[in-house]
Amino acid sequence: MATLTRPPARAGASPAATSSAPPPKAPRRSVRPPSLDTLFTLVFAVFGWGVGIERLSDNSFFWHLRTGGLILDHGFPHADPYSYVAKGTPWVVQSWLAEVAYGGLDRLAGPFAIRVFGGLVGVAITVLVFRLALRLAHERMRAALVTVAALGALYTLWSERPLLLGVLFFVLLLWVVEVPDGLLGRRELVALPVVFWLWANVHGTFALGLAYLGLHLLGRWLEGHRPWEGRERRLVLGGLVAFLACFLNPYGVSLVTFPVDLMARGDALKGVIEWSSPDFHSVRGLAFALWVVVFVVVLARGHNRVTIRDVVVTLPFLVLGFWALRNIAIAPLVGLPVVARAVAVRRRSDDARLQLGWVFAVLLVGIAVAMGLRAAGQPDFAVDGYPVEAMNAVERQGLLGAHVLTDDADAGYVILRYGSDQRVFMDDRYDMYPLSVIHDFTTMNSGTPGWDRVLRKHDVEVVVWGRDRVLTQLLRRDDGWRVTYGDPDYVVLVRDGV
Repeated sequence: MATLTRPPARAGASPAATSSAPPPKAPRRSVRPPSLDTLFTLVFAVFGWGVGIERLSDNSFFWHLRTGGLILDHGFPHADPYSYVAKGTPWVVQSWLAEVAYGGLDRLAGPFAIRVFGGLVGVAITVLVFRLALRLAHERMRAALVTVAALGALYTLWSERPLLLGVLFFVLLLWVVEVPDGLLGRRELVALPVVFWLWANVHGTFALGLAYLGLHLLGRWLEGHRPWEGRERRLVLGGLVAFLACFLNPYGVSLVTFPVDLMARGDALKGVIEWSSPDFHSVRGLAFALWVVVFVVVLARGHNRVTIRDVVVTLPFLVLGFWALRNIAIAPLVGLPVVARAVAVRRRSDDARLQLGWVFAVLLVGIAVAMGLRAAGQPDFAVDGYPVEAMNAVERQGLLGAHVLTDDADAGYVILRYGSDQRVFMDDRYDMYPLSVIHDFTTMNSGTPGWDRVLRKHDVEVVVWGRDRVLTQLLRRDDGWRVTYGDPDYVVLVRDGV
């Protein structure tokens, strides 16, 4: 009869050890510190956050915010609600989507929520611009220098107005076109319509985006890539769908043609600073000049060849930058991919990490948190340069609701504070006001002959004006006007009999 026997144990091994040996433990993984690319990205993110969360002070933003509340309460306005000289004039609220966002955030969590929103937009712009440069240059220091040069001019124009959202959508468009294998670039038929619909409803710079896309396709065609083949065909189809999507808005065709209609009012825009050529003795002009120098030097000395397409795309936008100050926010962004490719190094897998990487990352996050806490402790509106006390005097004197004349910039503050309870003569919506009103305002603003006739024509009853400006001095010498309030910056003058 067979019996079961155990196999002999190894010499020196106990039975317990051979029958129940524990499995070997897996090696413990250590959390790797962030890479240098990530740390560079965080630096730009902190910069965008700090700039974007600043106090609200832009006069155009003031009436944008008031209009957002108006839309939420009463629907889309189609005629001017703020001026007594242009009452009933047709008005296309071109930035309605941005204004609704401002008004909604204000009602949801107060004006500080708008500042946080601005900070997040700043983070998105700076991070996307740097990562685009890094993607094309393949080296972080070169990408950082190109990004700083390109963002310098934009920084001098940075404000909370919808233009900043237009810049963000332009950067997204660059990712679609310049990075074909990227997340957006692989989905151009979806990305382009979505980007352009949002863009068209927040700012008129969407027209520059369409021009950029057309110039890109033209340049590629000149290089032999026909627009009815390959990726160019998809960009054409995506662009056509995007253009049609722009018509889906509360104002129809008028909103899409808004940029063209504005350009047709060249006489009205002559006196507007942002539509004048850059002054190269100012910070803004010098920042743009720095970019132009960088661009020219890189094109001449860069070790990578610049293509026909690159020249076709960038030169028209440089011309636009020299033509109008507001375009210096866009022109360097168009040239950034070209410069990044021109200085690019051979692709390499550089994933360098610092042992103190987490320390630097935590420090940068801490700086961002400190910026947010500091901003939360500030008044959300910076109105020191506006006629706050002068309008208090107007209100105390029982003159609120009268025909008040203010500077076009100060009118933005009056609109924010009073809405339609105190209508203004004219604010900075030069796209809406009749040319005759703009000319009349220019006459009074400069104190040229006929200023008194314009005051009588529009039945101006109260003037809130800068103490040392020409019109103030003229009214002081006019027996028909008396000073009822004065401070170091503003005076209030009231017409006799009011």
